[in-house]
Amino acid sequence: MAALKPFRLTIEYEDGTKTTLPFKTLPLILQAELRRQPAFSRHSPDPENENFLLLEWEDGWIEVFKVDSDCQEINRYYVINRPEDSGRLSLTRENGYPELIEINRKPLHLKKIHLRESFGLHLKISVREGKKTDHFFSLEKCEPVLLEILARFKSIVKQEGLDLSRLRNLSSGQENDDYQKIWQGLGILAGQRQQDVFDFITCLAKKVN
Repeated sequence: MAALKPFRLTIEYEDGTKTTLPFKTLPLILQAELRRQPAFSRHSPDPENENFLLLEWEDGWIEVFKVDSDCQEINRYYVINRPEDSGRLSLTRENGYPELIEINRKPLHLKKIHLRESFGLHLKISVREGKKTDHFFSLEKCEPVLLEILARFKSIVKQEGLDLSRLRNLSSGQENDDYQKIWQGLGILAGQRQQDVFDFITCLAKKVN
């Protein structure tokens, strides 16, 4: 079962009148910002089958994104410099336009991307046009990032004496210090929503025997 998606947005004015509109009609930037708010987050009913995107930097920093299930593979990654660097990660969808994720943290130092499979990034070519430079990266399959994270997760659970059954069954709003110990130990952070990190940790817990 997929996580619940926002369906409509209702705004109430001071006089009690209300305006309602479909959530999907909002600008994409506004949709993303609203989804980021903790009050609007909902835990996944099936985190083990969610589609997680993992980004790993050269300094070990890892960000977690939960993306729609129809994002099947990575299309391309490139960085635009004009004058600041801004990364663009394009994910292929089964139907419709590609999913575009903007990466502002050290985009030229992104090391690996994981979406179903893991890929290492290598600068292929840089093209300068006026004051703008585009850097295009090749993607080469590498050792699965998820397996490395899972091994570290097991080590943290054992070292901290954590209860796996509790980690497997927590719902939104019940996350506790155990989750913080894990994400700090793994060095992972939320790419957009903190709930994605909670669901990812629950997913890891469900994968451990």
